[in-house]
Amino acid sequence: MAEMKKIIYKEAGERLMVGMYRETSFFEAGDVWKDFFKSNAIEKLDMLSDVKCCEDIDSNAGIGMIYNFKDMNNFEFIIGDFVHVGTQIPDGLFAKHVPAGLTAHIQIEGANVAEILDSAYLLITEAIEKTGKKIDHDNFYWCEVYTNERYCEPLNRGEKVIIDYVLPIKTNGN
Repeated sequence: MAEMKKIIYKEAGERLMVGMYRETSFFEAGDVWKDFFKSNAIEKLDMLSDVKCCEDIDSNAGIGMIYNFKDMNNFEFIIGDFVHVGTQIPDGLFAKHVPAGLTAHIQIEGANVAEILDSAYLLITEAIEKTGKKIDHDNFYWCEVYTNERYCEPLNRGEKVIIDYVLPIKTNGN
């Protein structure tokens, strides 16, 4: 059973999520990741290494951002990285503006990705509610961050893995 390991709140600056874009579903999202690693998106993102931002995001092998849910089987998905607003976006990559604001950073540990993905939403929503905060559904996005330290390295050693999640939180003024 997956387990929540950590939750912290951080102010995040305005930024762009840049990467490969698809409209997809939970059932097909794994195929989008496979397409991402087969595509030239990583080389294009590497060209942006000088303008990557966000001290709140640890070194990672990829970030998947889902947003604009039409329903559970239809949403928009970008796999890539965060860059500074105003960055020139390479042809073939998509950019989504992400406003500044309070974000929740949650770490969920499990034996494998499927175990984490199956229970992440429930674990995250319960954890946020227990701290007295609320998810900002008006500006909602959901980022899965596959960090080198907590995901890639343990995976290579055959150990449990942690996926980091980032999502927007309402402030008292909302």
